[in-house]
Amino acid sequence: MEIIKLENLSKNVNSRGVTVRKVFESEAVNIMNLLLKPGEKLDTHVTPVDVFFYVLKGKGKIEIGEEYGIVTETDVVISPKNIPHAVYASEGESFEVLVVKTPNILKR
Repeated sequence: MEIIKLENLSKNVNSRGVTVRKVFESEAVNIMNLLLKPGEKLDTHVTPVDVFFYVLKGKGKIEIGEEYGIVTETDVVISPKNIPHAVYASEGESFEVLVVKTPNILKR
């Protein structure tokens, strides 16, 4: 059994300018931890695989296509492949989200 402590993982800035932690990666799945500062956003983009977002901390907005939802801790949002999506942290609080891509886009 492997137990991963998010707080022990190194932080990096991804190609979109957002701070992330790489949680897990295999042929089947890629899991990242987004750490958005208050008011920060992950710009709209398209992913060629299904994605789901699990909110760990804070409050924010997630857009999938033409729809959006205000989300808080323990909410899960599903984003089908090839649909534009974006993530926004609310003003005044940080927003921490697990992003799970399956199958792993990096291993295709």
